[in-house]
Amino acid sequence: MGIPNKHNRGGGRSDGKPASGCRAEEAIAGNHKALQTLRELVTYPLLYARESRLLGLKWPRGLLLHGPPGTGKASLVRAMAQECNAHLIMINPYSVHKAHVGEGEKFLREAFAEAYSQASRGRPALIFIDKIDVICPSRNNRRENEARIVGQLLTLMDGNKKSSKILPHIVVVASTTRILLGQRFGDSRVNDIDPALRRGGRFDSEVEVTVPTVEERLQILKLCAKNVHLDEKVDLQIVAASCNGYVGADLKDLCREAANLACHRIVDRDEKVLKLLMEDWESARSMVVPSITKGENKEIPIVSWDDIGGLKDLKKELQKAVEWPIKYAAGFERLGIAPVRGVLLHGPPGCSKTTLAKAAAHATQASFFSLSCAELYSKYVGEGEALLRRTFQKARLASPSIIFFDEIDAIAPKRAGPGGNSGGSVTVGERLLSTLLTEMDGLESAMGIIVLAATNCLNAIDAALMRPGRFDKVLYVPPPDVEGRYEILRIKTQDMKLGEDVDLWKIAECTELFTGADLGGLCNEAGMTALREDLTASSVHNKHFQAVRSSLRPSLTKAEIDKYLNAAIN
Repeated sequence: MGIPNKHNRGGGRSDGKPASGCRAEEAIAGNHKALQTLRELVTYPLLYARESRLLGLKWPRGLLLHGPPGTGKASLVRAMAQECNAHLIMINPYSVHKAHVGEGEKFLREAFAEAYSQASRGRPALIFIDKIDVICPSRNNRRENEARIVGQLLTLMDGNKKSSKILPHIVVVASTTRILLGQRFGDSRVNDIDPALRRGGRFDSEVEVTVPTVEERLQILKLCAKNVHLDEKVDLQIVAASCNGYVGADLKDLCREAANLACHRIVDRDEKVLKLLMEDWESARSMVVPSITKGENKEIPIVSWDDIGGLKDLKKELQKAVEWPIKYAAGFERLGIAPVRGVLLHGPPGCSKTTLAKAAAHATQASFFSLSCAELYSKYVGEGEALLRRTFQKARLASPSIIFFDEIDAIAPKRAGPGGNSGGSVTVGERLLSTLLTEMDGLESAMGIIVLAATNCLNAIDAALMRPGRFDKVLYVPPPDVEGRYEILRIKTQDMKLGEDVDLWKIAECTELFTGADLGGLCNEAGMTALREDLTASSVHNKHFQAVRSSLRPSLTKAEIDKYLNAAIN
């Protein structure tokens, strides 16, 4: 049900000054579900008072907004108060947690008294409680002062409910950045909010304020840049598409940073016209990172497919498995194609498995999360599992995204049996594996998330990870053939001045069993040999390569390669 036209009058301000007359969508973009819920709570009890009495309908009196920081929860409430000409009262932890006993409770009573005063004069009143998980934590965690504040708020909200027949237009809205019980991606801290607040008659409704989609990011950017002079070549659609995982606050910072860069550029170049160019947006994006992924999101590696020599067929398989589901998601959905959830790369060490994963991340420009064994194995019980859950949760929020596990055989080793290890206890690796299996199963309902993993020991990975729906695609990364070795040598020497006598193809032919890492070391050592011979040397010659080649041995043997190949076949 849309909001009726008779309500489209001027919005109000918390200081009682005249309304500005704009709808909330003109002040904030996206989050249509939260906006509509707010409209129903604030305006419908006024507009449909007679109908609700006839039907015996009791309108919800409280709304709990939850979602990542910076998604605009407070801005939503401000915009709705302005649209509805509602009196807005803001409550935050700093105004409630006072130094002296009783001051916080007094502040709450005065806030509700002010709301009743406005409501008695026929004006809607909105009470907004920011960070309610800090103000009203669970009774299991709170101290005496916090317990009194929780009790006072419960009393005031119950009083608001009891007086709903005579004052039908007081609404209490609260916000939290916690993930709530019963929602997707449940967090272990679900009891941070006192459960008594979440029963019927208090916070009746709960709405998730999500990370904006591409279309919503475009709307937010247009709002942020509406007073900015943009160059005609600036395409905000492209900017929005490249800002994966950005929330509204991040996009506002991005716009401000782009304007700052434009000012510096104009001063440095002595330009006459102030315009934001596409290069300003691109530079600003490298400086403003998504806030929800800070601390765990790794910078997308600048590695392209062309930086990897050989492996043409393997690169095509990876492009189909990783790039296509993200770049052409609409086509997959249209044809009912289920995307690959996980890709496992295995093979000898030094054959570019990690580099392939980085190239896939760079090609998709997806949010990139990388986890290693060292990060997950902690001396504190449960910390590694918590990091795994948190990483998957943030990857969902910042989708499309790629989660990369290096040396996954150490993170998800094969289990000893039904009883765990020989001592009968569950090991850290088994706990991590159990958590990883649960999280990967949860990806069936998520879109745009792909798990990449690399290992040198395919047989050491637990079989439960290898079933469909987890690592759907297992790809063998072999040592480079002669053509691949030539391409690797060409890439490794592209910044090196070579003598005319250097024939990279001949070097490729005489380096059988060399991995990509071995060839990189060969080129580097050849340059060092030239420098040791003559500190004024300006080029590397064939004799330097041959001298190094005669002293180097490949890191692989034919028997080892056969072992890896047999593991891939079986």
